[in-house]
Order: sequence, then C-alpha cells, then structure tokens
Amino acid sequence: MIVFRALLLLSIILFASAASAQVQNFAFQDVYGKTHRFSDFRGKWVIVNYWSPRCGPCISELPTLKYVAHRFRDRVVVLGMDAGETPDREMRQFIRRHGINYTIAPTQDSTMFALGLIYGVPTTYIVSPQGQIVDSRTGMVDVRYIQRHILGR
Repeated sequence: MIVFRALLLLSIILFASAASAQVQNFAFQDVYGKTHRFSDFRGKWVIVNYWSPRCGPCISELPTLKYVAHRFRDRVVVLGMDAGETPDREMRQFIRRHGINYTIAPTQDSTMFALGLIYGVPTTYIVSPQGQIVDSRTGMVDVRYIQRHILGR
C-alpha cells in the first residue's frame, strides 16, 4: 500500500510539472516526408494527439480532431502522432479513407517522448501559443475539452 501511494504521488508530481512545461523544439517528418519543427507552430494552440489507427477510442475521436482542425484553423494546429508504428503506406490509406485534415506523423524517436510520457493511446497534449503544455489527457477528448483551453471557456 505504501508503494502504491508513493507511485501515485510521484505520478501526480510528474503530471503537474509536465502540465506547465515548455515544449523543447524538435523536428519530425509527417507521413508524406515533409519536415516540420515544433517551433513552426509558435503563436497558435497546438493539439498533439498520440494515437494509433488500431485503437478504437482513437478512431472514435477523429471527428472531434477533424472538426477542431477545420473550425479553428486560424488559431489551432492539430498534430496526430502515430504511436503504433503503422507503415507509411497503410497510414496514408487510412488518412484518405477517414478524410483526416491535419498533419499526421509516423512513429519517430523525436516525437515519442517530446511532450512527456505516454501511458496509453489516445493521449492528447494542449500546448499554448507560447509553447507551454497547459494540459494533457490520456483517453478520448471532445470539442468542449479543447474549446475550454483555446477559447478560455
């Protein structure tokens, strides 16, 4: 029981420090081979979603992420970071089939722990226009969760 409480406390401390951490700049390639740097998105909210096309909840939240990417495209960037090592060709087919309208990056060393530990998918990080991680969630997100951060309500 003591070990469990210690682990729980450590998890809370790590989460709290991650939730206010500045994202270090890192480079990654999207599924089409284009190179991006996280600093390219400075000045916009960035929704970083770690997911896999083999994850049911990840697929279920695609409409939310597509809506946010379209509706708030002037102030928000959505990044889908594959955590399932999906082959690029398969991922490109998945993107077309599901009409994904935001950047998808295949599994890469530079992306896997760039924002913090991933305990499962989907995991979403909300990054402010100043590059601060303001929140993260393991599990599905909805439009209200994202709007609460980007619109302040």
